[in-house]
Amino acid sequence: MSSGAGAPGAGEELCELCAAPAGTAHRHLLDLADRELRCACRACAVLFDHAAAGGERYRLVPDDRRLLRDFVLDDTTWADLNIPVQMAFALRDSAAGWTALFYPSPAGAVESPLEEATWQRLEEANPVLRGLAPDVEALLVNRTGAAREHWLVPVDDCYTLVGLLRTHWKGLAGGPDVWNEITDFFTELRRRSRTATSADHPLRT
Repeated sequence: MSSGAGAPGAGEELCELCAAPAGTAHRHLLDLADRELRCACRACAVLFDHAAAGGERYRLVPDDRRLLRDFVLDDTTWADLNIPVQMAFALRDSAAGWTALFYPSPAGAVESPLEEATWQRLEEANPVLRGLAPDVEALLVNRTGAAREHWLVPVDDCYTLVGLLRTHWKGLAGGPDVWNEITDFFTELRRRSRTATSADHPLRT
């Protein structure tokens, strides 16, 4: 079938609210009913860029990435989290009423128990966490190799990282392809992030 003017090209993603072409670098909405991410075109993203617009159903995923240069997470606290890999992300689950901790794996995102007291200690040491947007923004930790990096990122970035492991992991150790993809992911994340501090005022602007 011929694609006329304005028709989406083959394989182009469509907005899952209005079915318009979403564009290559589109935003996402979190469907709170089933915890699924939905592609959104620019018009729908603008419409839902207000807390009240989505009601109890949709929440716009932010498009802001902050590299926290002075984040406080020591090796002892990290070990207490019992994460079997060197990457993890945490987000505030508004439905459950607590902070959920996940790590990426070849099988997908795996939830790991997180004591609320541990999260509260992290918030006290890093006040910026108090401004974490519920459900749609996450603390992302990268401790691969010599890295000790901490970001506040849109939750879809975390699931992009999960997808890389699911797609490229081979054998017991993952293989070189997956680690090259992970390196590229964090390199691009550094490029797209602005620098902030863990003591930044928690209120979002």
